[in-house]
Amino acid sequence: MERELIYLLGDLCVKWGFCIPPKDFNRISKMEYYKANDFAIEVVEAEGLDSYPESKWVKKIAERFKERFGTDEIEASTFIDRVRSIKENW
Repeated sequence: MERELIYLLGDLCVKWGFCIPPKDFNRISKMEYYKANDFAIEVVEAEGLDSYPESKWVKKIAERFKERFGTDEIEASTFIDRVRSIKENW
């Protein structure tokens, strides 16, 4: 799950300019559980923007999360990489 969160954060940086500070990047990528909106709010706050749940960026980032993971929430203990169909421990 950590690797996929790192990829998603990288995509957000390259595509939309959400290149968050390293300490926030590390904290967010190492979380054990996320809901799409919670993830989006964390990213938007790390960027220093208003993070109310109905903001344009929270909605866009939450949607990107759902597209990447195919669900509204992910958990490390049950996470399976959709592309490779494997569970990793690293």
